[in-house]
Amino acid sequence: MMQAVQRIAGMSRIAVRQRMQFRFDFVMTLISTLMFSVMYYMLWKAIYWYSTETALPWEQLITYVMVGQAINFARWSPAERAPTYAMASRVRNGDIALDLIRPVDFQAQRFVEAAGFFAVEMLWVNLPAMLLLIFILGISPPPDAAAALGFAASLCIGFLVAFSINSIIMMISFMTTNTFGVQLAKRAVVDIFAGTLIPFEFFPGTLRTIMEYLPFQAMAYIPLSIYTGKLSGGAMLQALLEQAVWAFIMIAVSRLLWMKAAKRLTINGG
Repeated sequence: MMQAVQRIAGMSRIAVRQRMQFRFDFVMTLISTLMFSVMYYMLWKAIYWYSTETALPWEQLITYVMVGQAINFARWSPAERAPTYAMASRVRNGDIALDLIRPVDFQAQRFVEAAGFFAVEMLWVNLPAMLLLIFILGISPPPDAAAALGFAASLCIGFLVAFSINSIIMMISFMTTNTFGVQLAKRAVVDIFAGTLIPFEFFPGTLRTIMEYLPFQAMAYIPLSIYTGKLSGGAMLQALLEQAVWAFIMIAVSRLLWMKAAKRLTINGG
Protein backbone atom coordinates (compact mmCIF):
# COMPACT_ATOMS: atom_id res chain seq x y z
CA MET A 1 0.00 0.00 0.00
CA MET A 2 2.72 2.44 1.00
CA GLN A 3 4.69 1.61 -2.13
CA ALA A 4 1.66 2.41 -4.29
CA VAL A 5 1.19 5.74 -2.50
CA GLN A 6 4.88 6.55 -2.95
CA ARG A 7 4.69 5.72 -6.67
CA ILE A 8 1.63 7.94 -7.12
CA ALA A 9 3.20 10.81 -5.14
CA GLY A 10 6.36 10.50 -7.22
CA MET A 11 4.40 10.63 -10.47
CA SER A 12 2.58 13.74 -9.26
CA ARG A 13 5.88 15.45 -8.45
CA ILE A 14 7.23 14.55 -11.89
CA ALA A 15 4.12 16.02 -13.54
CA VAL A 16 4.53 19.25 -11.58
CA ARG A 17 8.20 19.53 -12.50
CA GLN A 18 7.40 18.91 -16.16
CA ARG A 19 4.85 21.71 -16.28
CA MET A 20 7.09 24.05 -14.27
CA GLN A 21 9.59 23.83 -17.12
CA PHE A 22 7.06 25.77 -19.21
CA ARG A 23 6.43 28.72 -16.92
CA PHE A 24 5.93 31.01 -19.91
CA ASP A 25 2.76 29.06 -20.78
CA PHE A 26 1.31 29.85 -17.38
CA VAL A 27 2.38 33.50 -17.57
CA MET A 28 0.61 33.83 -20.92
CA THR A 29 -2.43 32.05 -19.47
CA LEU A 30 -2.50 34.59 -16.65
CA ILE A 31 -2.25 37.49 -19.09
CA SER A 32 -4.99 36.08 -21.35
CA THR A 33 -7.19 35.43 -18.30
CA LEU A 34 -6.85 39.05 -17.22
CA MET A 35 -7.53 40.28 -20.75
CA PHE A 36 -10.71 38.22 -21.08
CA SER A 37 -11.75 39.27 -17.57
CA VAL A 38 -11.48 42.95 -18.48
CA MET A 39 -13.42 42.29 -21.69
CA TYR A 40 -16.24 40.55 -19.83
CA TYR A 41 -16.18 43.29 -17.18
CA MET A 42 -16.78 45.94 -19.83
CA LEU A 43 -19.44 43.79 -21.55
CA TRP A 44 -21.46 43.25 -18.36
CA LYS A 45 -21.03 46.89 -17.36
CA ALA A 46 -22.55 47.94 -20.69
CA ILE A 47 -25.40 45.44 -20.24
CA TYR A 48 -26.19 46.73 -16.75
CA TRP A 49 -25.88 50.34 -17.85
CA TYR A 50 -28.78 49.96 -20.31
CA SER A 51 -30.85 47.45 -18.28
CA THR A 52 -33.96 48.44 -16.37
CA GLU A 53 -34.26 45.09 -14.57
CA THR A 54 -31.39 42.93 -13.32
CA ALA A 55 -31.38 39.42 -11.91
CA LEU A 56 -28.45 40.09 -9.56
CA PRO A 57 -26.97 43.17 -7.88
CA TRP A 58 -24.03 44.57 -9.85
CA GLU A 59 -21.43 43.83 -7.14
CA GLN A 60 -22.53 40.21 -6.84
CA LEU A 61 -22.79 39.71 -10.60
CA ILE A 62 -19.38 41.11 -11.48
CA THR A 63 -17.71 39.22 -8.63
CA TYR A 64 -19.33 36.01 -9.88
CA VAL A 65 -18.19 36.55 -13.49
CA MET A 66 -14.65 37.70 -12.64
CA VAL A 67 -13.95 34.85 -10.19
CA GLY A 68 -15.48 32.51 -12.76
CA GLN A 69 -12.86 33.63 -15.26
CA ALA A 70 -10.07 33.13 -12.73
CA ILE A 71 -11.05 29.52 -11.93
CA ASN A 72 -12.46 28.57 -15.34
CA PHE A 73 -12.06 24.79 -15.78
CA ALA A 74 -12.76 25.19 -19.51
CA ARG A 75 -9.89 27.63 -20.00
CA TRP A 76 -7.55 26.87 -22.91
CA SER A 77 -4.62 26.47 -20.51
CA PRO A 78 -1.65 24.10 -20.15
CA ALA A 79 -3.33 22.32 -17.23
CA GLU A 80 -6.51 21.86 -19.26
CA ARG A 81 -5.13 20.80 -22.63
CA ALA A 82 -1.90 18.97 -21.72
CA PRO A 83 -3.38 15.72 -20.27
CA THR A 84 -5.92 15.12 -23.05
CA TYR A 85 -3.66 16.14 -25.94
CA ALA A 86 -0.76 14.15 -24.52
CA MET A 87 -2.98 11.09 -24.25
CA ALA A 88 -4.14 11.39 -27.86
CA SER A 89 -0.51 11.74 -28.94
CA ARG A 90 0.54 8.69 -26.92
CA VAL A 91 -2.24 6.63 -28.50
CA ARG A 92 -1.13 7.66 -32.00
CA ASN A 93 2.56 6.87 -31.49
CA GLY A 94 2.02 3.74 -29.38
CA ASP A 95 3.58 5.04 -26.16
CA ILE A 96 0.28 4.32 -24.43
CA ALA A 97 1.52 0.73 -24.14
CA LEU A 98 4.15 1.89 -21.63
CA ASP A 99 1.42 3.47 -19.46
CA LEU A 100 -0.65 0.30 -19.51
CA ILE A 101 2.15 -1.97 -18.28
CA ARG A 102 3.14 0.23 -15.34
CA PRO A 103 2.34 -1.16 -11.87
CA VAL A 104 -0.06 1.72 -11.22
CA ASP A 105 -3.65 1.96 -12.43
CA PHE A 106 -3.89 3.89 -15.70
CA GLN A 107 -6.55 6.32 -14.49
CA ALA A 108 -4.69 6.84 -11.23
CA GLN A 109 -1.67 7.91 -13.31
CA ARG A 110 -3.80 10.43 -15.20
CA PHE A 111 -5.38 11.70 -11.98
CA VAL A 112 -2.11 12.44 -10.20
CA GLU A 113 -0.82 14.18 -13.33
CA ALA A 114 -3.99 16.29 -13.55
CA ALA A 115 -3.81 17.07 -9.83
CA GLY A 116 -0.22 18.27 -10.30
CA PHE A 117 -1.26 20.47 -13.22
CA PHE A 118 -4.19 21.81 -11.18
CA ALA A 119 -1.88 22.71 -8.28
CA VAL A 120 0.58 24.51 -10.56
CA GLU A 121 -2.16 26.45 -12.34
CA MET A 122 -3.69 27.39 -8.99
CA LEU A 123 -0.32 28.83 -7.94
CA TRP A 124 0.56 30.55 -11.23
CA VAL A 125 -2.84 31.58 -12.60
CA ASN A 126 -5.88 31.25 -10.33
CA LEU A 127 -4.62 32.93 -7.16
CA PRO A 128 -2.69 35.76 -8.91
CA ALA A 129 -5.67 36.45 -11.20
CA MET A 130 -8.11 36.58 -8.28
CA LEU A 131 -5.86 38.91 -6.27
CA LEU A 132 -5.30 41.20 -9.25
CA LEU A 133 -9.02 41.34 -9.98
CA ILE A 134 -9.79 42.14 -6.34
CA PHE A 135 -7.29 45.00 -6.21
CA ILE A 136 -7.66 46.34 -9.78
CA LEU A 137 -11.35 45.88 -10.62
CA GLY A 138 -12.56 46.00 -7.04
CA ILE A 139 -14.42 42.68 -6.99
CA SER A 140 -15.44 41.46 -3.57
CA PRO A 141 -13.59 38.81 -1.55
CA PRO A 142 -15.65 36.03 0.10
CA PRO A 143 -18.07 37.55 2.64
CA ASP A 144 -16.75 35.49 5.56
CA ALA A 145 -14.39 32.67 6.53
CA ALA A 146 -17.09 30.02 6.09
CA ALA A 147 -17.66 31.13 2.50
CA ALA A 148 -13.91 31.09 1.82
CA LEU A 149 -13.52 27.56 3.22
CA GLY A 150 -16.65 26.37 1.43
CA PHE A 151 -15.39 27.87 -1.83
CA ALA A 152 -12.02 26.11 -1.46
CA ALA A 153 -13.72 22.76 -0.76
CA SER A 154 -16.17 23.28 -3.62
CA LEU A 155 -13.33 24.14 -5.99
CA CYS A 156 -11.54 20.87 -5.16
CA ILE A 157 -14.72 18.86 -5.75
CA GLY A 158 -15.26 20.79 -8.97
CA PHE A 159 -11.80 19.67 -10.05
CA LEU A 160 -12.86 16.02 -9.60
CA VAL A 161 -15.85 16.58 -11.89
CA ALA A 162 -13.66 18.39 -14.43
CA PHE A 163 -11.11 15.57 -14.32
CA SER A 164 -13.85 13.00 -14.89
CA ILE A 165 -15.07 14.84 -17.98
CA ASN A 166 -11.51 15.13 -19.28
CA SER A 167 -11.02 11.45 -18.52
CA ILE A 168 -14.03 10.64 -20.69
CA ILE A 169 -12.44 12.69 -23.48
CA MET A 170 -9.23 10.70 -23.00
CA MET A 171 -11.25 7.52 -23.52
CA ILE A 172 -12.62 9.01 -26.74
CA SER A 173 -9.02 9.50 -27.91
CA PHE A 174 -8.62 5.72 -27.74
CA MET A 175 -11.04 5.50 -30.65
CA THR A 176 -10.45 8.78 -32.53
CA THR A 177 -6.71 9.42 -31.75
CA ASN A 178 -7.51 13.16 -31.99
CA THR A 179 -9.48 15.15 -29.42
CA PHE A 180 -9.08 18.71 -30.73
CA GLY A 181 -12.68 19.01 -31.95
CA VAL A 182 -14.06 17.27 -28.88
CA GLN A 183 -12.09 19.64 -26.65
CA LEU A 184 -13.52 22.67 -28.43
CA ALA A 185 -17.04 21.30 -28.05
CA LYS A 186 -16.48 20.53 -24.38
CA ARG A 187 -15.14 24.02 -23.74
CA ALA A 188 -18.24 25.62 -25.27
CA VAL A 189 -20.61 23.34 -23.34
CA VAL A 190 -18.84 23.92 -20.01
CA ASP A 191 -18.69 27.70 -20.45
CA ILE A 192 -22.47 27.81 -20.97
CA PHE A 193 -23.92 24.95 -18.91
CA ALA A 194 -21.53 25.30 -15.96
CA GLY A 195 -22.54 28.94 -15.53
CA THR A 196 -19.01 30.25 -15.95
CA LEU A 197 -19.90 33.20 -18.16
CA ILE A 198 -23.59 33.69 -17.36
CA PRO A 199 -25.13 32.93 -13.94
CA PHE A 200 -28.10 30.57 -13.95
CA GLU A 201 -30.35 33.42 -12.78
CA PHE A 202 -30.21 34.93 -16.27
CA PHE A 203 -31.51 31.82 -18.06
CA PRO A 204 -35.19 31.09 -18.76
CA GLY A 205 -36.92 29.00 -16.12
CA THR A 206 -37.13 25.72 -18.08
CA LEU A 207 -33.54 25.88 -19.30
CA ARG A 208 -32.29 26.76 -15.83
CA THR A 209 -34.11 23.75 -14.38
CA ILE A 210 -32.43 21.49 -16.95
CA MET A 211 -29.01 22.98 -16.20
CA GLU A 212 -29.49 22.38 -12.47
CA TYR A 213 -29.89 18.66 -13.18
CA LEU A 214 -26.63 18.42 -15.13
CA PRO A 215 -23.17 17.77 -13.63
CA PHE A 216 -21.61 20.90 -15.15
CA GLN A 217 -22.98 23.16 -12.40
CA ALA A 218 -20.58 21.43 -10.00
CA MET A 219 -17.65 22.92 -11.96
CA ALA A 220 -18.58 26.60 -11.66
CA TYR A 221 -22.06 27.63 -10.55
CA ILE A 222 -21.90 26.00 -7.12
CA PRO A 223 -18.35 27.20 -6.24
CA LEU A 224 -19.12 30.72 -7.46
CA SER A 225 -22.45 30.84 -5.63
CA ILE A 226 -20.63 29.92 -2.42
CA TYR A 227 -17.95 32.55 -3.06
CA THR A 228 -20.50 35.32 -3.59
CA GLY A 229 -22.57 34.33 -0.54
CA LYS A 230 -25.65 33.18 -2.47
CA LEU A 231 -25.22 29.77 -0.84
CA SER A 232 -24.46 29.76 2.87
CA GLY A 233 -25.14 27.71 5.97
CA GLY A 234 -27.27 24.64 5.34
CA ALA A 235 -27.75 25.50 1.66
CA MET A 236 -23.97 25.53 1.19
CA LEU A 237 -23.56 22.14 2.87
CA GLN A 238 -26.34 20.71 0.71
CA ALA A 239 -24.67 22.11 -2.43
CA LEU A 240 -21.32 20.59 -1.41
CA LEU A 241 -23.03 17.23 -0.90
CA GLU A 242 -24.65 17.53 -4.32
CA GLN A 243 -21.23 18.28 -5.82
CA ALA A 244 -19.73 15.24 -4.11
CA VAL A 245 -22.51 13.02 -5.50
CA TRP A 246 -21.87 14.34 -9.02
CA ALA A 247 -18.14 13.76 -8.59
CA PHE A 248 -18.79 10.14 -7.54
CA ILE A 249 -21.17 9.57 -10.47
CA MET A 250 -18.84 11.09 -13.06
CA ILE A 251 -15.81 9.19 -11.76
CA ALA A 252 -17.84 5.96 -11.92
CA VAL A 253 -18.95 6.74 -15.50
CA SER A 254 -15.39 7.52 -16.61
CA ARG A 255 -14.23 4.29 -14.95
CA LEU A 256 -16.81 2.21 -16.82
CA LEU A 257 -15.88 3.86 -20.10
CA TRP A 258 -12.20 3.14 -19.42
CA MET A 259 -12.94 -0.55 -18.91
CA LYS A 260 -14.74 -0.65 -22.26
CA ALA A 261 -12.22 1.54 -24.12
CA ALA A 262 -9.24 -0.53 -22.94
CA LYS A 263 -10.72 -3.61 -24.61
CA ARG A 264 -11.05 -1.78 -27.93
CA LEU A 265 -7.66 -0.08 -27.88
CA THR A 266 -5.44 -0.74 -30.89
CA ILE A 267 -1.78 0.25 -30.54
CA ASN A 268 -0.44 1.76 -33.74
CA GLY A 269 2.45 -0.28 -35.08
CA GLY A 270 1.64 -3.38 -33.07
